[in-house]
Amino acid sequence: MNKMTKLAAAIALTTGALTAPTIAMADVSATAGFVTDYYFRGSNLGDAGAYGSIDYSTGGFYAGTWIISDNGGDGRDGGDDGLETDFYVGYGFEFENGLWLDAAYNMYEYTWTSDSESEIALSAGFGAFSFSYVDGEGDYDEEDPTEEETDYTYISLGWAGEVFGVTVGAFEDESDDTNFESEYKHIEFSASGEVVGLDVTAVLGKTFGVDSDDDEDASGDGYFFLDVSKSFDL
Repeated sequence: MNKMTKLAAAIALTTGALTAPTIAMADVSATAGFVTDYYFRGSNLGDAGAYGSIDYSTGGFYAGTWIISDNGGDGRDGGDDGLETDFYVGYGFEFENGLWLDAAYNMYEYTWTSDSESEIALSAGFGAFSFSYVDGEGDYDEEDPTEEETDYTYISLGWAGEVFGVTVGAFEDESDDTNFESEYKHIEFSASGEVVGLDVTAVLGKTFGVDSDDDEDASGDGYFFLDVSKSFDL
């Protein structure tokens, strides 16, 4: 799973807290970027990689796709090269008092496996603060007894200023029949700005409270990465 810039803005994930939905005329945009490490919701999904997205929005409705290419690394079994493709669609609106709400459907697919995930993400915010709740389901290789359908939830609280942000999140596998169970929490601090015309975000994070069937994950870990991107109107 992963989704950086555009998906993060829609459901508050990687680099900080959620951004309020914008009510606007129809708009099509594209983003190209690069991450020095691929982290999503506190979990390492790969090493450095390039990504791109195309997004459409009109009124409170939005839809798009986000693709990343990376070399796997520790975050993926076998470390195979490949593409992750994310699809998302949602609707958000803002009240006159500044409160905003957002609902989205997200799907994650991969070229190196038939595994996939889909989820519903509900978000709300007021001022600089935001909250999101994700209810997801993984559809994994039926021929592999260690990989079955799994249900999971992810909850996050965030605060985002003009430059700095902080996000605290918790992931939990809620499946009763899966052979692999895990849960963890994480915290991320981010700083964002424009450098020579590029959008640059630095993220410093730490996982904790790890409870996993995989002993190698028992201690949690700290991480740092840079996300550099440029967006264009189409």
